[in-house]
Formats: sequence, C-alpha cells, structure tokens
Amino acid sequence: MKPIYEPRGRAREYSYLALNVMRGCSSQCSYCYVPGASRMSREQWAKIKPAPRKRIIEALRKQAPEFAGTDRRCLLCFMCDPYQPAAVESGVTRQALEILREHDIPWQVLTKHGMRAVGDFDLYGPNDAFATTLTTAGSEAWTWEPGAAEPSDRIEAIQRAKKAGIETWVSLEPVMDPDWSLRIIQMTYHVVDLFKIGKLNHDKVREAEIDWGRFGWEAVALCDKYGVDYYVKEDLRKHMMDVGQAALRNTDTRKVVR
Repeated sequence: MKPIYEPRGRAREYSYLALNVMRGCSSQCSYCYVPGASRMSREQWAKIKPAPRKRIIEALRKQAPEFAGTDRRCLLCFMCDPYQPAAVESGVTRQALEILREHDIPWQVLTKHGMRAVGDFDLYGPNDAFATTLTTAGSEAWTWEPGAAEPSDRIEAIQRAKKAGIETWVSLEPVMDPDWSLRIIQMTYHVVDLFKIGKLNHDKVREAEIDWGRFGWEAVALCDKYGVDYYVKEDLRKHMMDVGQAALRNTDTRKVVR
C-alpha cells in the first residue's frame, strides 16, 4: 500500500499529493463523487461502516521518508472525511498528521466536521493549512450533507484556526446556489486566507439554470473588494471567459516556499 498518492483530474486542482485515512464516510453528502469513483451505487456506499483503512499508519510510516521535505502539500482527504466521528474516535488522523510532521511533509486538511478538528491544531506548522467546504451558511445544508457538521460549526473551526495562526481556506464547491456562496464570502472573508471557487457538477438540470459566468465574476469581485485571495477552478473559469476577459489573479497554495 502507498497511502500518499498524486491525484488526477479535477482533484489535482486542489492538491498535488493526497492521503485517505478512512474507508467510508458518515457525511453521506448527496453530491458526493466517491461512490461513482469507487464504482458502487450510493446505496452501497452508504452501507459501508466508516473505519480506518487497514494498516494505514504502518504503511504511512514506511512511505513517508520518500516525501520528507517536499514542497507539495498533502491533502487529507479526498475519498473520506478525516474528522468524521470514527476517525476522531480511532485517532487515525492525528497519528497520520504526527507522521507527516515528523518527516516535514506539509499538509492541508479539508473537512466538513468543523470543531472536531480543533484538537489537532497543536500539530500545525507554518506550512500547513486548515480548510472546510461550505455550500451554504444555513440549515439548508442538512438536505444534502446530513451527516456533516452544521455550517456554523465549520465556520467556528475556521475562526479558531485563524486565531491560532494557521493558514485557512474554504472550498466553495459544489455551488448549490450562487447567492449562498456569495454570502459565505461576505460572512467569512476576515478569517479565510483563500477561497477555492468552483461550480456544481453531475447535475445537468440544475447546472443549466445557473449563469456560471456571472457567478464567477461576482465571486471574484467580492474577493477583490475584501482583499482576499482566490483560486477559480477550471470548470468555472471556462464559463467566465465567455462573458469577460479580465485577468484572474489566481493564487495557488498547493505548494509551499522552502
């Protein structure tokens, strides 16, 4: 087993390296791409009891020296949530971060479980980052993210990270409603170092109802207004070029400066 791997496709816009510590995910987001990527139905995916991957820590200890001192941040996680209840109870995520710290491998954690992650903030160094996904700031999140933490909980975790001097970013993807995503920028810009802005995929009917070019430029305009960095993903960038040619000052944080 080689736990640390190089993502492909859309995932590569988020990170050059990744690590999945769990099998299964209790967030059960309705828009999750993992069942399809794993070649199983959503019903089959939902039946998997979340648990640490077998021998994941042992394998990580063996592989980590290969990436010691790298400038590429390792993302936890693409195929699961590193702070879902089973991950916290088992301690697998903290163990993984301790190994990355020992070998000077910078990381970025992406979670929808907010405050469950705060207990590991003591492990973060100047090259690490903490992030969360926000599709809305209200109770609507329960509709498509029934097992995740409330948006307010995630925002509080971002606030705690920022206060602790940890670099922060928010994934605005999928965009379920452009107005909600724009509101998130307005609510959180003061504690977010970077917004990764995407769109909705895998839902052709809803996608067709949204003016993606307009949304993209409005999101960028807000980031410019508040002086916060952003990265516009390629899927959204294509639509923006249809309605404007202004330069995008995309900020890429997938690597750190050594």
